[in-house]
Amino acid sequence: MTEYERQFDFWEAVATTARGIMEAELSSAGLRAIATSRAKSMDRLEQKLRDRHRRRHYRSAQEISQDIADLAGVRVALYFPGQMEEAERVIRDTFDVRHMRAFPQPEGLADPEGIDSHQSLTREVQLDEARNHRRRFSGYGARHFRVLLPAQHLSAGQARYASALVEIQVASVLMHAWSEVEHDLVYKPLEGRLSPSEYALLDQLNGLVLAGEIALEQLQQAGDARIANAESPFRDHYELADFIRKRLAGLGVDLTDASLGRTDVLFDYLAEQHLATASSVGPYVDVLEKDFERRPVADQLADLMLSGSRERYGAYRKAMSAARHPARRSSTMVGTSEDARRKRAVGEFVTQWVLLESLLQEIAEPEGTTHPSFAGQLRTLRQQGVLSAEQFMDLNLLRDLRNRVVHGKSQDISPERLRDAARQVRDMLADISAGRGEV
Repeated sequence: MTEYERQFDFWEAVATTARGIMEAELSSAGLRAIATSRAKSMDRLEQKLRDRHRRRHYRSAQEISQDIADLAGVRVALYFPGQMEEAERVIRDTFDVRHMRAFPQPEGLADPEGIDSHQSLTREVQLDEARNHRRRFSGYGARHFRVLLPAQHLSAGQARYASALVEIQVASVLMHAWSEVEHDLVYKPLEGRLSPSEYALLDQLNGLVLAGEIALEQLQQAGDARIANAESPFRDHYELADFIRKRLAGLGVDLTDASLGRTDVLFDYLAEQHLATASSVGPYVDVLEKDFERRPVADQLADLMLSGSRERYGAYRKAMSAARHPARRSSTMVGTSEDARRKRAVGEFVTQWVLLESLLQEIAEPEGTTHPSFAGQLRTLRQQGVLSAEQFMDLNLLRDLRNRVVHGKSQDISPERLRDAARQVRDMLADISAGRGEV
């Protein structure tokens, strides 16, 4: 305990950092949730160690350190319990997940990792409950993850946090509230064991919580129906994300495998362009390519809706920049000379790319396709013999570069590389035009 007291500020900072990462990733994915964090309190840790020592008989401080996994904790309270699978995907995509445990567990299932939580009853309490009260409802429903923080989300001063294990608990807002009540009543050894009637009331409250979760899922479905049928603009990126989920589900897409991506950036762009409505977005969702693991939904939608317009490209990059640098929304900050060179190089590349997109879109015209993707256009033109195998390969490489530039992943691309890519695109334009007999 003395050692932990010295380290408390470290664990508090780890938890706060993990919560910040979690909040940002959930928000960008359009998942409504409340994220909180804490370093385990001194009192709770001491009580936990004493309880576990009676069963485990600790022999060293190292043994204790290896046994306690929740010194830093993040709690994610989902508004809609039906989004649990998506929340798990966000966690697995963002953190280095070392272990996951789902509650409730089947009766008699041992935990090979030795993970427990404050929601799990001690053996003595379980015996008392079994003697005096038969539980009618399933109890605590959640998923707990042991994770390490990814280095790419940490600044130089936070690098030491990368080796710290963090526990992330994900449940509905109602279930988290019930578990707090249960914990504070059950784990009060100085106040005596609960009576059978108290256990019965806790069980009854658990049933009400489970009924409340069903109501929340129905509320989510009602909201989805309203958003899908409305011509009024989406109010925020959460409604945009809900609409996309519903539309994709109707197309038979398994949402647990679909990465929505930066729906916050997409919404900002659509709102500025007065396109943030179901009627504007829906037709594009219907023709998305299903490689969502490699190309998130929001990125694909943006690509389809940007195609052939330099103005739209500029508006989208503005939304992306504002999301990455919130302080610059209302700032007149002057960038460095390197920033200016990069900006000019990006502008040169995007200008040539827009011309190329317009030309290929004009040539391709695949029958029956309302909004052909650029990748689809390339495949069509290759099949028609308009593009050679070498041109097809070069255009796909340039397309990957374009995706990095447009979607904010080009920090490591030099201005020289961007200018060289602009020249490649210009040459490609000339070759394709010449092949069609154009001057």
